[in-house]
Amino acid sequence: MFDRLWRKPRSYGGSFSNRTREINLSRLQQEEFDIAVIGGGITGAAIARDAAMRGMRTALIEKGDFGSGTSSKSSKMIHGGLRYLKQLDIRLVRESLSERERLIRLAPHLVRPMAHLMPTHAGWMARLELRIGLGGYDLLAGESSLRRHRNLSREEVLDEEPLLRSDHLAGGVLYYDCLVDDSRLTLITAKSAHQCGAVISTYTKATSLSKEEVDTCRVGYRDVLGGRQGVLRARVVVAAAGPWTDELLRLHDHSEPMLRPTKGVHIVFDRGRLRVNHVIVLPTEDKRIIFVVPRDQVTYVGTTDTDYQGSLDEVLVEAEDVHYLLAALNWSFPTLLLAPADILSSWAGLRPLLREQGDPSGVSRDYGITFYDDGLAVIAGGKLTTHRNMARSLLDQVMKRYAHRLSGTFRECWTGEVPLVGGEMGEFPSYLRAQSLGLMGGWDVPRRTAEHLIKSYGRNHMDILALGRSDPSFLEPLAPACPAIKAEAIYAVEEEMALTLEDFMSRRTDLMHFEADRGLPVAKTAAKLMGRLLGWNPDERERQIESYRHSVGRMFHFRGSSSRPST
Repeated sequence: MFDRLWRKPRSYGGSFSNRTREINLSRLQQEEFDIAVIGGGITGAAIARDAAMRGMRTALIEKGDFGSGTSSKSSKMIHGGLRYLKQLDIRLVRESLSERERLIRLAPHLVRPMAHLMPTHAGWMARLELRIGLGGYDLLAGESSLRRHRNLSREEVLDEEPLLRSDHLAGGVLYYDCLVDDSRLTLITAKSAHQCGAVISTYTKATSLSKEEVDTCRVGYRDVLGGRQGVLRARVVVAAAGPWTDELLRLHDHSEPMLRPTKGVHIVFDRGRLRVNHVIVLPTEDKRIIFVVPRDQVTYVGTTDTDYQGSLDEVLVEAEDVHYLLAALNWSFPTLLLAPADILSSWAGLRPLLREQGDPSGVSRDYGITFYDDGLAVIAGGKLTTHRNMARSLLDQVMKRYAHRLSGTFRECWTGEVPLVGGEMGEFPSYLRAQSLGLMGGWDVPRRTAEHLIKSYGRNHMDILALGRSDPSFLEPLAPACPAIKAEAIYAVEEEMALTLEDFMSRRTDLMHFEADRGLPVAKTAAKLMGRLLGWNPDERERQIESYRHSVGRMFHFRGSSSRPST
């Protein structure tokens, strides 16, 4: 049935490249759309995918790269939100757990189960509350593919995680949630929207919002890279701008703030310096929790949750953010004596929380939708896990609220039934084992590289290897011991609309944060490969490299303005 309903890519061959963007910039000016989405984070991408799959003429513009704001700065988790149970937000937990299960099916290469261990140092009443809470968590998950929680004795906790503080340790619990590559999840959601016919353009900033005539909205836009300007016309405009929502609404003469942005910070260590075997859930002095997450060769830790009033475009990790996280770590792992000098990289992002009073950690992670009579709809708040359902809810309401503006008959939502790009597979662990052996044996690919390709691209991993048929050097690593290969830089430009070096280093891969050298030694090679396709002259290539170095340096703002990581 899905094959019959699926809208085929446009006549430009289905590629998702800088050439696609050039074509789309012209189409934005020439065509009229049923719906135009402003914002290329996970929510905007999900709305564009859903709308295109329903049969709507859909456009999406994003002022930066896909997910370059909040959607690549998360804790990289798809989870039910265990702590929301304590807030008695049963509906949000149930929705999140349902969406967690669905995303495991839609993108099994990116959304993967991981054991979480929560040590307990509290009295018997707090331990009883935790066990009851996890029982409810399992119950709300229903027929989940993830294992149920189990209680651990003190000895079992220390056997699993020997570095944890042992004094006053009462025991612990082991439960399961999922980790995700948030940047690539956003990317493939946008690419899936493109394959369904959505007209998408990154580095395209909305500059004005106005009503043209009875049933048409106008969005002025500017090509950030080329300077061109144009006007996009659509029956309905959806603002899915994350932390920039209030800024965008000022173009609509709306001055009352809708959001309460809070900052979340993560810091990264070499796995040898902070070695854990599970995602460790740690309490903090202010009764929050932070996560200690093992990922390949590193371990990352986060997050903070503080009100934010600074620049939306440059959110920095401050010394007090680092102190907060290190204090919790060094209490829980007393023998490690972790210090700022041990940090390999960091990231900071903003949560676009709905405006309400109270402690930042207690602010609801639910979302809100607002409609205006002139065809503007605004969605704000929410969480990564529930992005698909947020898009469904918004579009269901758009179809009712603006039925008089929309023409044609549209389908109901079916985004929960069709895998995202690369996710068309069965049980992922078996797929990973079989394909890894095939790549190691048939292509002489190291195990780490094989697993990296399959986990990043799913069923499309062979498209990257196929580039080596024209030039075998494309199968070489970008640098010795680097898991990423040269072909990925080419694929990022030709099939993933990467337009800058940082797009590739930070979001198509995550060499920027999760390689010990922050990807600096491979930046020159990646820029050369990308530049051949994007037409960069030597000066532009050097500008891209220097811009990337600057971004790497900003990760160490907490060490002082004179600090700069070595290459």
